[in-house]
Amino acid sequence: MKDKVEQRLFQMAEQEEMILPDTLQDKVNDILVSLKKGRKHRVAWKKIVVLAAALTAMLSMTVTAAVSVWRQRMEAMNEQEMEEYFVQIYQNAIGADNYNRSYTDSEKERMEQLRKSYEETGLFPKRALTMISEPEDYRGKGVAFYGKTATFFFPAKEMSDEELLQIIDFMHKRDYSLQAMNEKLEAGEIESPTETVKKELEEEKKKETTEESVLQSKAIWDPAQELTIPYTGTLEARYMAAGQDCIFLTGWNAVHKMEIGSDSSELFFDDFDTETDVSALCQDKKGDIYMALMERVPDGAQSAAVTIAGARYRESLWILSADGTVKKKIDLSAYSEELGGRISRMAVDGQGYIYIRTMFSDKLLTVLDKEGNYVKTIASDKYQSHPAGGLGIGKDGKVYTQIESKGTDQKMGIASVNLEKGCLEDIYENIMPEGTVMIDIIAPGSNTDFVFWGYDGIFTWNLGEKSAVNVLPAYEAPCPWEGCMYCALPDGRIVFAYSTDYRVEGEGDAQRAYRVPEKTCFYYKAGMRN
Repeated sequence: MKDKVEQRLFQMAEQEEMILPDTLQDKVNDILVSLKKGRKHRVAWKKIVVLAAALTAMLSMTVTAAVSVWRQRMEAMNEQEMEEYFVQIYQNAIGADNYNRSYTDSEKERMEQLRKSYEETGLFPKRALTMISEPEDYRGKGVAFYGKTATFFFPAKEMSDEELLQIIDFMHKRDYSLQAMNEKLEAGEIESPTETVKKELEEEKKKETTEESVLQSKAIWDPAQELTIPYTGTLEARYMAAGQDCIFLTGWNAVHKMEIGSDSSELFFDDFDTETDVSALCQDKKGDIYMALMERVPDGAQSAAVTIAGARYRESLWILSADGTVKKKIDLSAYSEELGGRISRMAVDGQGYIYIRTMFSDKLLTVLDKEGNYVKTIASDKYQSHPAGGLGIGKDGKVYTQIESKGTDQKMGIASVNLEKGCLEDIYENIMPEGTVMIDIIAPGSNTDFVFWGYDGIFTWNLGEKSAVNVLPAYEAPCPWEGCMYCALPDGRIVFAYSTDYRVEGEGDAQRAYRVPEKTCFYYKAGMRN
């Protein structure tokens, strides 16, 4: 959506016959770079605000300003309407537009034709787009918009021209309001809404925290309990994984342990040999902890290594006891060809076999025994896995991996692994709803056989069912979907951790971003069907 808005801002300039200097994009980029040097925000609208402000600054260069029917419609909005559009952008928890379904090819084609008619001949909708207070308020008729997550709701049937025009009208008014309010902001006529919105969100968070703090004592035992817990710990977390009765958080050179339902974490392990980053972590039923590490090697060292943030690292696998004692250190450099890349997912079965997925490898899995010896590679001529595809243990104790059929007609699902035969066994290749991008977490559900985390939401599925059910669409999530950490608890809940602020160290390829602890919040969501 943000690309479309950028295009519209510049199209508006062209329609007004504005002479835009070649350096405009350079100026915008300079502003964006200066923003990145400070705090890092994962909000797609930020660039649009800068673009709108830059466009506003160019208004004085207008050569001709033909008054169009379109502009008359825009200028007919009162200041309250424009403020509502403007504030809505800052309140958007997701950071970009979302849709309950994709446009059909026919709708896309008619949308472009209607947009031209809207702008050039003044073809406007008869009614305004419907605004809803909650997603469940949408009853499947007409088109509607849910402001908190910037979600458009479309009917299942093909949209009419009137419905498409309502969407076009809404987008134009929002774009124009953004431009006009930025002009007032630049002139000092209004204050930025960010502080007001920030205070409102903080008050809402305090209220939620107070209400839910009473329930936190039940968190370990109740798979239906949902919590919002601001983090009070100190770790600048990079990765999160669920243990048998806790959550592990990892940062550079440190692993913390956090009790389920707690607002803080305590140091669990930091006795690394050199600068270390944990790329994957899991805990087996016996309590042993398996950590895939990226250990920094000295410059010039003659060993297999990869470059991260300007430094060289080698991969290894450490096994710790439940109390944090190192039981084994496994150098994986000898298996670099079998692994094929950086470890992204791990699982350990009941016999102690370690299943490893690496990023950008054409292999499904690499398997080691509990001593760290190479056992075999699991591959398939028919199926592949996404680099960040899920890997986990099912209720039946089998290891399951995310799969998708090779070729253009990709069917997505899961499959169990038969280690003895070195192949996939139980294959469920087309269980995800059409359009699902990818599934990551694969874990036992609370009242279902499986719970999945995917880019489109949280899904549950039972063996024998035709399709998984989306129990929490991404647009209804308590925090932005992109940029959050997540894991699945043994009780089937999905835990999210999201930070609204980052600090950045270094420059260029050596730059690193760190989550600000006091700006981090944990969200427990029930991965179960009603």
